[in-house]
Amino acid sequence: MVDSRGKSVGRYLMRLVGGVAVIFGLLGIFSTLAEGNLFGIVFSLVLVGGGVFLLKRSGGDRRTESVPHAAR
Repeated sequence: MVDSRGKSVGRYLMRLVGGVAVIFGLLGIFSTLAEGNLFGIVFSLVLVGGGVFLLKRSGGDRRTESVPHAAR
């Protein structure tokens, strides 16, 4: 099990990697559009999609808990 500090470090790392992936993906899309390189465009879209996924996963647990942890 991971304590709360480990979870927060992991979330920050996921935010950092996700943000960098989105930025590199957007830069890659703009640079390869001028060349017409299909592989570069697809790879850049994959980077953006992966970055968005990581940013979405790095958010806190937004589910409302109807049962407290002690009752489980």
